[in-house]
Amino acid sequence: MEFRGDTSGLDELLESVDDKYYNTLSQIGRDATRNAKINKTYENRTGNLNNANGGCVVRNGKIVDMWVESDGSHSEAVRNTENLLIYSEKSKDGLYLANGQPYASYVESKGFEVIMTNGILYAGRQIEKKL
Repeated sequence: MEFRGDTSGLDELLESVDDKYYNTLSQIGRDATRNAKINKTYENRTGNLNNANGGCVVRNGKIVDMWVESDGSHSEAVRNTENLLIYSEKSKDGLYLANGQPYASYVESKGFEVIMTNGILYAGRQIEKKL
């Protein structure tokens, strides 16, 4: 079936829809990292783990937004998460959440909420609701 008619503006409309989609993913990711920080279940001894929750949004294979939920005084924790997000493989476009501290997965494996459980579940619910 061939469409005949004026398609001017269609590309701009599609771009606008994509922009809205990826902007919404960014907001959901930021909310998820903030929510995980607030609802942590571990004892925050050094502040590093608590200041290393972050995420990024990948669009067309490139990071278009990246953040780390930090109080500004744990630069190494922030750098660890940024490096993890930048240099890890991201096979698909979408939202990625991470904590770059080497012991984050150990803390999660002991049943404490860092980001992977609470943050991902929160983001999943919000994506279903908003997108």
